[in-house]
Amino acid sequence: MKFTIRRTALVGASLAALTAACAPASAQDAIALPEIDVIGTTPLGGDGLDRDKVPANIISVTGDQLRTSGSATVQEGLFQNAPSVNISDVTGNPYNKEIFFRGFQSSQQNGAPQGLAVYQNGVRVNEAFGDTVNYEFIPTVAIDRLDVWTNNPVFGLNALGGALSFQTKSGFTFQGVELEAQIGSFGRREGSAQWGTQIGNWAGYLAIEGARDDGWRDFSASNVKRVFGDVGYKTDTSEIHFNFTYADSKLGVVGPTPFELLEQRRRNVYTGDQINENEMGMLNLQGKFQVTDAWSLQANAYYRRYRSDRVDGNDTDVRPCPEDGPYAGKLCLEGDDFGIDDDDVNLPQNADRLVIRDPVTNRPIDNIYGDEDDFGPGNTPGSIERSHIRTTSAGGTLQAANEGELFGRKNHFVIGAAYDFGKTDFRGDSELCIIPENLQCIETGKKYYSLIPGGIIPVDLETKNHYLGLYATNTLDVTDKLSATIGARWNYARLILNDKGTIVPLNEDGLPAGPNLDGKHSFDRFNPMAGLTYKIMPNMTGFVSYSESNRAPTALELGCSNPDIPCPLESTLVSDPPLKQVVTRTGELGFRGSFDSFLGGALNWSASVYRANNNNDILNVPSAITGRGYFVNAGKTQRQGLELSAQYMAEKWAVYANYSYIDATFRKSLRLASPNNPASEGYGEDDDDDDIAAAADADDNAGTIHVRKGDRLTGIPDHQFKFGAAYRVTPAWTVGGDAQVMSGQYYLGDESNQNKKLPGYAIFNVNTSYQVTEQLKLFGGVKNLFNKKYSNNATFFETDDIGFLGLEDPRSITPARPLQLYVGLNMKFGAKADPVLVTKY
Repeated sequence: MKFTIRRTALVGASLAALTAACAPASAQDAIALPEIDVIGTTPLGGDGLDRDKVPANIISVTGDQLRTSGSATVQEGLFQNAPSVNISDVTGNPYNKEIFFRGFQSSQQNGAPQGLAVYQNGVRVNEAFGDTVNYEFIPTVAIDRLDVWTNNPVFGLNALGGALSFQTKSGFTFQGVELEAQIGSFGRREGSAQWGTQIGNWAGYLAIEGARDDGWRDFSASNVKRVFGDVGYKTDTSEIHFNFTYADSKLGVVGPTPFELLEQRRRNVYTGDQINENEMGMLNLQGKFQVTDAWSLQANAYYRRYRSDRVDGNDTDVRPCPEDGPYAGKLCLEGDDFGIDDDDVNLPQNADRLVIRDPVTNRPIDNIYGDEDDFGPGNTPGSIERSHIRTTSAGGTLQAANEGELFGRKNHFVIGAAYDFGKTDFRGDSELCIIPENLQCIETGKKYYSLIPGGIIPVDLETKNHYLGLYATNTLDVTDKLSATIGARWNYARLILNDKGTIVPLNEDGLPAGPNLDGKHSFDRFNPMAGLTYKIMPNMTGFVSYSESNRAPTALELGCSNPDIPCPLESTLVSDPPLKQVVTRTGELGFRGSFDSFLGGALNWSASVYRANNNNDILNVPSAITGRGYFVNAGKTQRQGLELSAQYMAEKWAVYANYSYIDATFRKSLRLASPNNPASEGYGEDDDDDDIAAAADADDNAGTIHVRKGDRLTGIPDHQFKFGAAYRVTPAWTVGGDAQVMSGQYYLGDESNQNKKLPGYAIFNVNTSYQVTEQLKLFGGVKNLFNKKYSNNATFFETDDIGFLGLEDPRSITPARPLQLYVGLNMKFGAKADPVLVTKY
């Protein structure tokens, strides 16, 4: 049974959809709506299950929706379009924002707990080393559709909260030429060009994009380039595509800044430079083949290379060695951060471990800063952490789908296997720097290391990832109204770490303090799923489902999981105690419906509730040692919530609204290190007997917080409300507006919920477009219309590391962008006309 888009366009549509709904049309034109009635149930897609038989609240967004309403990035477009999605601006760069869906995270940042699987044309693009996702690599203008899945283990590792599946355009789906250019506030300028054609059974497509942004804060400029191409061949029984993606980016990431500095000037940034330079190239061959009337095959094979070079300037614990000790005139690490009393820092063994050395000569480094009492701009110690990642990955998926009958009833069956291999070379080192008045490190050329556990250790590491997945899913029409789905996936992960030169810290006896980075780790799990859908009435469906999924610890997490030897996450790994894999069990119940004729328009709605329980959640815990942290299994956590969405569309106007409640909590009491949290034990006390470096030790709780069952997870707003409207003033002129209202959230590092929340916020945006000719459209808008000062990311920092600043408030936040203007033009030549009403789901 087929449904028009009026029936399949579910609730929660974005302003992009609404603006398109009010696009110019002649008076006699009816609302022409394309049909989107089937969806692929696996990363490869192509198996074509009626969407109304899927027991989950799937969100689908078109590529045009992600690009319109002034959204500069995929993350912002998804945030505006989808319920239960919020973004966190950890780094202060628009292309580097993190996505949270139902409280599960997907981030470009090493160390973030990755809870979403992300695919582009069936290729898993979570990076091999840390499962991170570089969203600036996604070819935005080439996106045809994005499906957001909730609870489906078929999407493999990291699909704890769900999966994002991007499908791109081809010459079969796009013909003609489209050019777009846009300029905006803070030096924003971007442009794109796409071309597609079909000649008989062959088709070609090419998209080129470029964007520059000077950044509204100091040192936060961005430069992004992308190219995507596809060559396709299609017959009645087969379709083959060969496509490539290339992306290059240089992002200034400025990160959280002390609250007191932002009060002085909101563009201020804390230590730097902080720059991410990334490059990626990918080749992908994919095909679909109709073998018989009932059986079809889908397959892909890919090859991908990824390069990342990161620079991170920070404050440091390096200080002049004691004048009465054996290393007078040299540089040492502060002893109290490593549990060494002032009376003991000059003991021969302690002195040898605290002094910093040149990694080439192994000699102690001379004091280049002078007397600590005279530290100020231009002679305050700092540290530049550098990391270099080179990853080569390859793999493929093969699946078979059957559209036949079982027990005389219509049946949809898919079975498949996927394999992914990744090889990563990771290098990291540290260099002394001088912190001037603008806090941007001045290089000294002096690289350094120390032998004390938790100090600075250069790293040269090779890792190999082997991921294997076997899956099957089956949907049977039990009756004309009831459909039952069962499925499962078996995941196997093998991680091999080869230490090619890491210096191993020594213990009190002069022996290695722990294992080096060499290690072999294996994880596997069988993840089942089951669900029902029931057609309650012709325009209303109910569904219920249960699923399980898992993620294996990454090489990054395994290489930084010893609380006694924390590491600077951007540059150094230290040891690999075993971590357990994370397992999520999710249940979901919901209803969706549509009315083709409701008060002269179309009404679509949905409502769902869900609960996801995590076992052995992995958290990134800060250490008492400045700029360092480690990973730990944090017991049980839970994310449960409610989603409500509604959308009304008429010929000249449309409105939408969606609301999400996310209750994300710890389900087991535990103690975590959070030394810079004002509510931590012993905070602010100047007591040499406190061994903060041993904060995780049950016998010494200094610098820790007690997390109780029911405390909320940090960085996740409880309430999200999004709404918008668009109106066609004339056949050529459309105006619209939208808003996102988010409740407050707890600071990162305040897992015990003892501090005041980061305040909530409401952001209002407006936009307009004018169709000058059939080929030319002008558009523009204002984001953050009322210039709201807000933030969606906050943490704590050590106030006395840069003494000349005189800071006392440990709060550190990443301020969001103020009011922004943008204008642009779009030209189309021979391209297919946009549908009058573009919606999702």
